[in-house]
Amino acid sequence: MYNHTVMRLAYRPIFLILFAGGICAGSIICLTFWLMEHDSVGFFSGTFLCLLTGLASGTLGFIYTAVFNILAPVIGGVAIEITPSPVPEKENNLLHSPNFPFY
Repeated sequence: MYNHTVMRLAYRPIFLILFAGGICAGSIICLTFWLMEHDSVGFFSGTFLCLLTGLASGTLGFIYTAVFNILAPVIGGVAIEITPSPVPEKENNLLHSPNFPFY
């Protein structure tokens, strides 16, 4: 049924993905603040809040990954099934047909 078991996660990719997501969410929040009050500067400027939101999100992801890596051997990991996606026969033959314009 399951053919793989996840026992450890890498810290850096999770931090970077959540950091980028935090930057995107922070920019939406900062645009909302800017629409409400146009003269916000200093620590409440958009760049600082975006960076702060991204760092907070990335740090939380780092903490979640550390907790998972500590607890995964105790619980036996997370069993997942990875199967290749089936390619329909019609799409496969389309690329090799003489009517395909770029063949």
